[in-house]
Amino acid sequence: MKRISTSHIVTLILVVSDVAAFVTIWFSMYYLRDYLAQVGIVSRPLNPIRNYVLALQVYLPLWLLCEWYHGNFDHQEKLTGLNQLSRILKTFIAGLVGSLAFAYLFKQWDIGRFVLLSTSFLYFLWLYFSRSLLKAWKQAMVMRGVGVINVLVIGVGRTARHVMDRIVNHPEGGYKLVGFVDPNPRRALRSLQGYPVLGTTRNLVRILQEHPVQQVFLAVPKMPQNEMMNLIVQCEDMGVQFKIVTNLFEVITSQVRVDVIDEVPVIHLRNAELPFIQAVLKRALDIVVASFLLVLFAPLMAGIALAIRLDSKGPALFKQVRVGKHGKLFEMYKFRTMYVDADPYAPAPTDPNDPRITRIGKWLRRYSLDEFPQLINVLKGEMSMVGPRPEMPFLVEQYEEWQRRRLDVKPGVTGLWQIVGRKNLPLALNLEYDFYYIKNQSLFFDIVILLKTIPAVIFGKGAF
Repeated sequence: MKRISTSHIVTLILVVSDVAAFVTIWFSMYYLRDYLAQVGIVSRPLNPIRNYVLALQVYLPLWLLCEWYHGNFDHQEKLTGLNQLSRILKTFIAGLVGSLAFAYLFKQWDIGRFVLLSTSFLYFLWLYFSRSLLKAWKQAMVMRGVGVINVLVIGVGRTARHVMDRIVNHPEGGYKLVGFVDPNPRRALRSLQGYPVLGTTRNLVRILQEHPVQQVFLAVPKMPQNEMMNLIVQCEDMGVQFKIVTNLFEVITSQVRVDVIDEVPVIHLRNAELPFIQAVLKRALDIVVASFLLVLFAPLMAGIALAIRLDSKGPALFKQVRVGKHGKLFEMYKFRTMYVDADPYAPAPTDPNDPRITRIGKWLRRYSLDEFPQLINVLKGEMSMVGPRPEMPFLVEQYEEWQRRRLDVKPGVTGLWQIVGRKNLPLALNLEYDFYYIKNQSLFFDIVILLKTIPAVIFGKGAF
């Protein structure tokens, strides 16, 4: 059974306390307004309390959603007071506008403006007070040595020394320097300004196993791409956060958060895993879209199958082994676009006049109609509507360690490679687009890609 972390407990406390505060403020303002009517300070009486109970079921989730969207539950980020207030103000504005919109839409409840506006303002004060209290408590705990983050710095140059100075001279930031890792195995450094050099990057996994490290800071401005990517993967596999001291590293194009240790900006590469709710919604979107397209284009697919059979000998459908999520092999379906004697695992055609392609195949490939049968793979759960390009096993065998991150998600019928350049792009660029999608995936992003795929397919952009 997975252990519940302190971070999850703090998040739960924030959510529960916010719910309790909102409900308390909501009904307190109702009874205050009702009392003002009873003593004659205001003339118009309020509607029955049951209207406000019903309305609470709309307004409370609305405010919680605004809080989540603007990061008010993300207590692990080290925010300045100004940044924290900015988030709370954005939540207040979004919540107030949403509340007024709902009041207009649900006029039958007739929610009083006094209750609505006073609740919004008092809840804003609650958010500011509760988050300020949490921040003060965390700083007090850090000064007592509780909740301190152990940091390992890769590098021994000027950038690494600058990071060390800021960590050592600002203990209130909550970081503790464990030591350094030297990227150059030919040096024989044992220590750096009193802190141990624990080894080289070749020994990073062993170092992480032997020392309690929560974060690794890369402070080597000109590290080769492959070496850097392998370090990132090793840290992710060990459950250690990997941060890059700017200059910015762009190759993995992940979701990033800029943290600041005093005046030192560092980049936090976030995990690619999709949240549970979004993963469920993504699967639901896959099933709905794939089913709809299969029904809508069933006559067209039947016509394509007939045309293939009339154009050349062989079956209309073509099956090929591809690599799916976590390296699992599956048979991907496509309409056959090449002659039956062509090697299905030979390099893909790079020329529209490739002699292996049939006459009808040229047309199918240009408009990506040969990929329609992949919708069956989507329904079977082997593919998603949006994801990286499904790859052949012999190519995956040549992947370096960091490139295997493409297998963290299901391959897709379409993706960024489909809408940006499709088959015009070299493999390296296709990989970069795949990594960008993996690290930035969301339900909204999937919908955008699906919509942008339509003109790319209609106009045959970059395909052959």
